[in-house]
Amino acid sequence: MASEHSPLSGFDEYPIHQIPEPLRIVSTSDPRAYERYWFTAADPEQDVLVVVGFGFYPNLGTADAFAIVVHEDTHTTVRAHRSLEDDRAEIATGPLKGQVVEPFREWRLTVDENAQNLQLDLRWHDTKRAVFHRLGGGGMHTSENGRPALPTAGYEGFGRIEGDVTVRGKTLSLATERSMGSRDHHWGVRNGVGGPGHLQPQARRTHLGQWVEFPDWSIWGWRCLRNIGDTAHPGAEMVTPISNQMRFDPETHHLTGGVIQNRFADGTVREIAYEQIGNRVAYLRCGMYMGPDQNGTPEENWFQGTHGGGPMVTGESYDLTDPGVRQRIAGFDDHLVLATCNGEQTVGLLECSNPVLYEMCRDRVPGFGLLED
Repeated sequence: MASEHSPLSGFDEYPIHQIPEPLRIVSTSDPRAYERYWFTAADPEQDVLVVVGFGFYPNLGTADAFAIVVHEDTHTTVRAHRSLEDDRAEIATGPLKGQVVEPFREWRLTVDENAQNLQLDLRWHDTKRAVFHRLGGGGMHTSENGRPALPTAGYEGFGRIEGDVTVRGKTLSLATERSMGSRDHHWGVRNGVGGPGHLQPQARRTHLGQWVEFPDWSIWGWRCLRNIGDTAHPGAEMVTPISNQMRFDPETHHLTGGVIQNRFADGTVREIAYEQIGNRVAYLRCGMYMGPDQNGTPEENWFQGTHGGGPMVTGESYDLTDPGVRQRIAGFDDHLVLATCNGEQTVGLLECSNPVLYEMCRDRVPGFGLLED
């Protein structure tokens, strides 16, 4: 419910305005305007992968959130929707809540009781330095069809996680010594927000995101992030994947691993071998991300910023041992992988659209190919 001061919020009392509008008003009328948080946490020893997201869509007047837990070959999701009100400091929707404990150092992520029997109470501790950057737009980059890229900005990071994950009556305790993950905070304009009706035409391609952290360096997409406090390596460095030789499941054509060669800013090349860990894949269409065929959530076909009516908190569970199920819910996926580089091993994520990545490797799109056993 709007306050008597609407559209003003408490933040408008502070001298922090950037445009001649209240802070809750963004500088574009594009319905795809968004601000979004994304967190992951993995503990292979306890067979658990967690993905949590919070999204805010000022021109659609909505907010949503999701939590996915993959454990014992079962994929469980909780989703929540609400109207976007004046208080933009509330990073919460339904039973899901995010709290900034200390900026760029610590978060608390919680999911309260819900019908899916999925609860979280996690503390996130940043390990790599967050560095602001613009992901596109401003006339600096163009998409394949010659249109300016959608303007998006933000920062990313890695961290260690502690706390409890409860799913289907079983509680798992995560500890910073063995749990790790990645996160991001992006805002601007994003394709997929609001569904196909607002979609800018795009080719049937996918990125191949590497979210992998080693002790002194990491790769988040196309950037090398360094440890907090590493004064010898200020900022972030560019990383360019120069060869992606990938392996796929012969039945589903979904990613199972591969070898990626990456060129760093100093010219060195680091080769990383990836192997998927079991069926540990978070299927982000369940979190309202759009798939390659312009499809939303597997059951309701909802998208970021949309809600088609009915309950404001929903969810479901899937059996990941069934290849048919994996094919039905796939489309924008985070694969938990074991990563090996120069004798060092760690756990990370590979993100792509399935089976689009297979099609790119099969067709030998420049830089992509099939890895032969």
